[in-house]
Amino acid sequence: MTDIAIRKETSITPEHLIMKKGITWLEGPGYFGKEIGFLAQETAAMLLSESQTVHWIDGAHRFNPSTFFEPLRNRNSGLEEGLRRLYIGRGFTLHQLHALILRAHQETVITKASLVVVDGLLAMFLDEQIRRYEGRAILRHCLHSLQKLSKHCAVIILDGHARSRLHQQLKHTVKIHADQYLQASWQSARKKILILRSATDSKTVLRLLPDTKDESQLRLEAFTSTDQVAQHRLLSIDSPPIQME
Repeated sequence: MTDIAIRKETSITPEHLIMKKGITWLEGPGYFGKEIGFLAQETAAMLLSESQTVHWIDGAHRFNPSTFFEPLRNRNSGLEEGLRRLYIGRGFTLHQLHALILRAHQETVITKASLVVVDGLLAMFLDEQIRRYEGRAILRHCLHSLQKLSKHCAVIILDGHARSRLHQQLKHTVKIHADQYLQASWQSARKKILILRSATDSKTVLRLLPDTKDESQLRLEAFTSTDQVAQHRLLSIDSPPIQME
């Protein structure tokens, strides 16, 4: 893996992560996939730069608008115009998250969204105050709603590696409803090369560079987010790519 030649600089495209329709379940390191959120963000930024609409449902309480500055600038897209087409919903409780997902179908029909990202879907379901039966019933309801939604746009569900037996059981429910499963892992502790594997064990190698932030972005990030994570910029994609339908 270390001798792979770096190719020309490029960008993550929706074809590398998601299908045009259907549910892509993206699992990776960090708290409920915290360290791979930038993959969904890059995909969203590309669609926004093409005058398309994206809905982002934040179930992990970590959405940070400033992280879209650099990806949009890299595509010579106006920040204000791009962010205007990004619709954010944040659920502070399981029932609020449930309501956001149920409303998403109707809302995306109006906005003609190309992508819906659900970040940290399972985080809410591990709350000890939520009864197991109730949580699983709500999760199935959410997934059925997302399946209906995915018939006319792409859906990405961000999640992390299993943290408990209950988390593993909930993951099995998600897997049944997902059209595609991608697992991300760092090649080393340096976190500069990310390996994406599909359910068929095909893989894509992503080489990353640290993201650059200007002073205005740092100020906004400090104001809007308490969940700081290193951002990354894609340097190259090495073949063979994951095959999408």
